[in-house]
Amino acid sequence: MEKTFLQVRTETKDKEQASVILEELGTNLSSVVNMLLKQIILTKSIPFEIKIPQIYTTEEQIAEVSASMAMEQMPLDKNDINLLKEYQESGDKDNIRKQLLENYKEN
Repeated sequence: MEKTFLQVRTETKDKEQASVILEELGTNLSSVVNMLLKQIILTKSIPFEIKIPQIYTTEEQIAEVSASMAMEQMPLDKNDINLLKEYQESGDKDNIRKQLLENYKEN
């Protein structure tokens, strides 16, 4: 079968990261793009779900976590809820994660 050249623009970092992962899987970008094209032809669709993620407010996210923890017989107190709010609204999530880990190490 005759081959053709396909050129795709992508972020350099994305290409590098994907290439490393695919190499670990024993394949490469070219092979995976060919697999994708074959799946599009076979299924006459995009072979994975594409959707806009649901965006939840901080209050909705905290309510969901609170409900999950309550089902596990681990209700959250006001301090826990404040930490969740701080985490959700913070631009420095790594620092808050470190603080939480330190708190749990002490207990």
